[in-house]
Amino acid sequence: MSPANFNLLQDALRRAGTDADAAECHGTVCGIVCAAGNGWLENVLDASVAGDAPAAECRELLLGLSEEARGLLRAPDMGFYPLLPADDTSLPQRATALGEWCRGFLYGLSLGCTPGVLENLAGDAGEILRDMTEIARAGIEAQDSDEQDENAYTEIVEYVRVGVQLLFEELNPPQPGAHRAAPGLH
Repeated sequence: MSPANFNLLQDALRRAGTDADAAECHGTVCGIVCAAGNGWLENVLDASVAGDAPAAECRELLLGLSEEARGLLRAPDMGFYPLLPADDTSLPQRATALGEWCRGFLYGLSLGCTPGVLENLAGDAGEILRDMTEIARAGIEAQDSDEQDENAYTEIVEYVRVGVQLLFEELNPPQPGAHRAAPGLH
């Protein structure tokens, strides 16, 4: 999931007339995928734009991103990444997008999970949910970033990436006879 996909999704969402942001929207899609939820698209696109061409284009893009996320989360190589702006985007904008991605992810989980499931997650999975809630609330002041800030951002993105994979494993245990490598936290 490249930054080019971020811009493509952002443009498609704008043409479809939705106020959704690409990072938050992708987070929502990934949260629903982790929760094994279906019927998520109506929560992303406004029903009033359901019949026009830009909405249809956006819908197809979102379905593709959903399938891509599902495939990457199931794959043993841990290739999943949250869809975020390119590294040449300012750090405050990228940090804001990461917070939006986490908000969307938590929203998607809440849409797709059976009531009570998230509240009963323990161990690493419960800690990841708490941390994502904090990341969703965090912000960064508009200022020049330094290498330390960039490194911290990179570490948080990696934590979110691996955390999503762990949550996917927790909420979608392998079927008997199937083998998947379990992600771990660093």
